Amino acid sequence: MIKKWFKLLDVKVMIILIMMLFASPILCGKNTYTICLIYSNYLCVYMNNVFLLMNYQFTAQCNRLLSPIITRIGEQKTYTSVYYFLMMVSFIYTMIIYISYAFFFGGILPEDMFVTILFMILNLIVTFIETTFIYLQIGQKKNFIYLALPIFMNFLFHIVYTKLF
Repeated sequence: MIKKWFKLLDVKVMIILIMMLFASPILCGKNTYTICLIYSNYLCVYMNNVFLLMNYQFTAQCNRLLSPIITRIGEQKTYTSVYYFLMMVSFIYTMIIYISYAFFFGGILPEDMFVTILFMILNLIVTFIETTFIYLQIGQKKNFIYLALPIFMNFLFHIVYTKLF
């Protein structure tokens, strides 16, 4: 079943995300882990928005296939499966970012540990909230507000966090 869900993901957007991830060291320069993760706009402004677009396209694909899936496995199981899949993809995406940035930029400096760990936890929670909002599109007509509001939340989180710390 999981293989079927992965086939609904847009391959072009996933390739763009992978290329963006490998371009991170070039675009962020020789900075520390914390600077590249939090204070450079690259992750929050570009990569996260492409990821939100991928989730949005995935839910649009699910909407097209919703009635056959519901008749096959049931309505409740379909909705929970889609939600769990979106949450799993969001978790995997954030963990790949955090781990790859550790390889690209080294470990977290001791003086930046609190700010960085707090950001990582809050970013994961915000990503889950954004993905949940995109999930609300399931069963609805395709509407741009389901993408625009999570992108706005992403910008708002980035601006507020960087101004506070």
